[in-house]
Amino acid sequence: MTRAAAWAGRAAAPMVAVTLVLAVVAAALAGCGASPTKLGPSGIDELTIPTPSPDPADFTGRAINPWFPLEAGTRWTYRQETSAASRTVVAEVLPHEMEIAGVATTPVRWQVRTQGSLRTAMVRWYAVDRDGNVWWFGQRVDPHAPTLDPLATASFQAGRDGAQAGLILSAVPRDGDGYLNARQPHVVERRSTVLSLTGSVVTPTQKFRDVVVTHDLSALDPLHTVQSYFARGIGLVAQQDAASVSTSLALLGVRRG
Repeated sequence: MTRAAAWAGRAAAPMVAVTLVLAVVAAALAGCGASPTKLGPSGIDELTIPTPSPDPADFTGRAINPWFPLEAGTRWTYRQETSAASRTVVAEVLPHEMEIAGVATTPVRWQVRTQGSLRTAMVRWYAVDRDGNVWWFGQRVDPHAPTLDPLATASFQAGRDGAQAGLILSAVPRDGDGYLNARQPHVVERRSTVLSLTGSVVTPTQKFRDVVVTHDLSALDPLHTVQSYFARGIGLVAQQDAASVSTSLALLGVRRG
């Protein structure tokens, strides 16, 4: 992976007060109206995000990101609430790897329970570099399945047709860091800004404290934003779609591989 300066600044974001389906509590997540202020150096400043030419050597080793663990066989069960339906969503880390742009990536399959059976809505491919940063190398989306990520609805694969891998979470999340999750012209341009390292969120089964909260958006749909909540040792525990007060995703349980 080419090392260079990354886009990493304290981005101004709207004040957050989510008390909807998830009963989210997040304290002082961001200020309003201020210009971005420069942050001190960290690992993210040494990365090219997104990366046009990932170096497979950067992805050797057994580093684990505690906010986004990818142990084979891990299975997360969520409840997705929308204005039209309430459904069960299951994400599972698959055991086989897939090589993308020369890098061995880990697939995570997302399925939706429909009429008693699970239907695959998408498969996403991630890779963890030696420092523990989690990169997103692409996805295969079933266009006929329910939408699980409104900010990235199309299939893409890093290294093809101009698609580039981006960052999902850094090894050491830092308040104010912003980075592209993935980029392909007219297909995906999703990005995240870290709003808080000490957020909290209540799901139907548990209250999580000291979660990493990110503000996610897409340049292809700039008025549509999502907040994501990551708990240490578990991963994604909740999401709230700010464009629709009735759309959310909440963790019901996790089973280790």
